[in-house]
Amino acid sequence: MRPRLLAVRATLTPAEAAAQLGYPAGQDRRATARAETVLRARHIAPYLDDVAAALHRAGWSTTEAAPDVQFPGDDRVVAALVLDGDQAPVQALHPMHRLVPAAGALESTRYDANRSAVTSTCNSPSMPGRPGPDDELDCDEFPMASTFEGAARKDYEGSQYTDEFSVRYIDRVENQEAGRRLGAWYDNDRILNNDAFVLVVGS
Repeated sequence: MRPRLLAVRATLTPAEAAAQLGYPAGQDRRATARAETVLRARHIAPYLDDVAAALHRAGWSTTEAAPDVQFPGDDRVVAALVLDGDQAPVQALHPMHRLVPAAGALESTRYDANRSAVTSTCNSPSMPGRPGPDDELDCDEFPMASTFEGAARKDYEGSQYTDEFSVRYIDRVENQEAGRRLGAWYDNDRILNNDAFVLVVGS
């Protein structure tokens, strides 16, 4: 019922929807969490529709119209898009590839090299935004050290990848929570060593 009310009155916050529906306190927390998920899905839906349309124009689906973005019925904001064309989109979307240190000696060495390159850059005197002694900040990197596209890529794949990464000091709690969520996603969706994946950034 909560998602239906939100659909009718789109300006309601999850907490306001809970109050309008008269949920008991125990149910309210669960209902609010579900409503927040629905709101996040609604916010990202227009962007994903644009992605689906672009992929359809590129010939990655054979249907007459662009395929619908499918949202599951559970509490995870995950979308599925069925592409049945002859050309796989991964190359055009520039995927990353998971790097699992435990997969072997080469992977372990490369992961450590990614981390070392990030640490060296973050500790450089020219690095902007370096924290003071009382600042609770972490130096975060992209692409992640857990990918083959990490900061040390140039050492393994050529000088054309020199400085093909970025770093920035960010809130320590948020950074570490993001790392935990990334690790959980790797496990839950069985993203194994060298598996390709695309990171879609939406609003």
